[in-house]
Amino acid sequence: MPVARDIIAAQAAGAQASNLVDSHVPGLVAGAGGPFMRPVWVGACFGWLHTKDATTGGDVAALICPGLARDRLDAHHSLRLLADALADAGYPAMRFDYPGTGDSADLQSDGEPWQNWQRSAHAAVDWLRATTGATRVILAGLRVGATLAALAVEQRDDVAALALLAPALRGRSYIQQLQMEARLQRGEAAPRSEGLEFHEVQFDAATINRIAEVDLRELKLPPGLHVAMFMQAASKLGNDCADAWSGQGAKVFSAGFAGLEPLLRHNEETEGTPPDFSELLAWIRRTVPAKPVPLLPLAWPEESLAQLGWIETPQRFGPGDGLFGMLCRPDRPHGDMAVIIGNIGRDPHYGVARFGVEFARHLAALGIASLRIDFAGLGDSIGPPGKADVLTSMFETSRDVDISAAAAMLADIGYRRIAMQGICAGAYHTLRGALAEPRIGTLLLVNLPVFEWHAGDTVDFVYRRTMKPGRYLTRLGNIDDWKRVARGDFHVGEVIVAQSARIWQRLREGMLRLAERQGWLPPQSVGRLAMAALAQRGVRTLFLFSPDDNGIDAMEQEFGRDAVGLRGRAQVAYHIEPQLDHLLSTPAMRRAAIQIMAQFLGDWPTSGTGAAAGHGHPAGRSTR
Repeated sequence: MPVARDIIAAQAAGAQASNLVDSHVPGLVAGAGGPFMRPVWVGACFGWLHTKDATTGGDVAALICPGLARDRLDAHHSLRLLADALADAGYPAMRFDYPGTGDSADLQSDGEPWQNWQRSAHAAVDWLRATTGATRVILAGLRVGATLAALAVEQRDDVAALALLAPALRGRSYIQQLQMEARLQRGEAAPRSEGLEFHEVQFDAATINRIAEVDLRELKLPPGLHVAMFMQAASKLGNDCADAWSGQGAKVFSAGFAGLEPLLRHNEETEGTPPDFSELLAWIRRTVPAKPVPLLPLAWPEESLAQLGWIETPQRFGPGDGLFGMLCRPDRPHGDMAVIIGNIGRDPHYGVARFGVEFARHLAALGIASLRIDFAGLGDSIGPPGKADVLTSMFETSRDVDISAAAAMLADIGYRRIAMQGICAGAYHTLRGALAEPRIGTLLLVNLPVFEWHAGDTVDFVYRRTMKPGRYLTRLGNIDDWKRVARGDFHVGEVIVAQSARIWQRLREGMLRLAERQGWLPPQSVGRLAMAALAQRGVRTLFLFSPDDNGIDAMEQEFGRDAVGLRGRAQVAYHIEPQLDHLLSTPAMRRAAIQIMAQFLGDWPTSGTGAAAGHGHPAGRSTR
């Protein structure tokens, strides 16, 4: 892969390149309802400190330990609301990313995850106490985060309470669950001796064995410790843990999971209802009363984290500084190119399997800066007025204002050539945002699902409407699909309605294309209008798809097979990469996608301002 030519230009630019090292560092910012959030680095781990206001700490603080993989992604927004609620109740709260997860630094090649994560929890507690003035702490964790929180208690004498949310009580069962999910993702089971690779989880056999040995029934807890277990379902294992801990003198409170379901729900459609933490907060207030004390400002860590190849600095920007992004820039003088990395669906800015982080740091190694952002109401960005704490919709909520704010912030810092990348729904918003934001000069669209979204559409309906009829025919021989029909999970009637809409749409599109070719009408469809408008500005666009992705059908509806309607436009590339799946699930897939996108960026001329026609792969060239 060639190194981007920006690096050479930046070194020649000298002083101009060095000006890009300065960035806008956010201070304390108010979240919804009054609590303040401040981004912090504890060692090489990124986190957020939530306090009641800018100066008040507390004599009891709380550390929130997240789960891993999909548990982490689905709960990110909810755990932010929990930290806000704790802070509002007078308990300074911190949520943080373990090494090799979220925005934290990568684990070294010889770093053992399980032991590193336990050490990071202890470091976070120590920092939390030193900063907030707390003498006692509450440890709260979700899924395997609850396991890590429980293990930390054994080695500390300052833990007053332990809150376990849907805890993984036995390591062996948790590893089996991850292996099953990895098998569903890969389509085959990997031998245990080869370790486990799933999302950001990369365990060798020794780590798997170490985690499998964990059994919280054997946990040694100090007498008088308050423990709350919020379980999804009653189980003998849960009862055995409660009995074992009570026998050691711990005060165990058991409750159900009612109201907490959003913590573990992958919600693609509706805004949904936030988790109800009232029972958890009532238990905390009852068992561990707190009083306010001043924050200790001398304990604040650095605003940026620098490692070999990159420097990362959290950013607040946009209306009311309500949007969040992580600026990642090269650790040496560099050029004036920056890439905005948007959310994948409703997942936070670091993305599925930390794709956003991996992409950003790879770009930094090539001399290209990036800003991975959360759209309003996702991840760590505050929602719009009146819905500050609501998880905003995946497609229907316009992201144009968020994208323009990110481009303006990068331009203010000194980046003159701005690109944007998105996957799935993120690609949809990237395309729409670029139409409204003239500073964006190139687009990296991965598995773009649709060109247009109508109010009231659902993900399932659009998926069925765009799928070719032949794909349904190929599934007639799949026994699993017939089982779904028998269970009522697959609704034939809905497929017929969606396919009927597809037929009408294809007829309409065919007539419009004929009229356009004859010169009777200007471009009518959203996709063709969008590409015509971007072509006028010289915007370069990469369409990158995995084989058999539904977005390919949407492309064919707009531009014909292999995007033949885009041929001849030197600024457009269309590529189908056999190695990929829809969400770039494996490291090999992510590396392949990153290489293709970095090559496309590297073809962008280094002179001039704004968008420029490039030398990328011509539209219509694809690999199946």
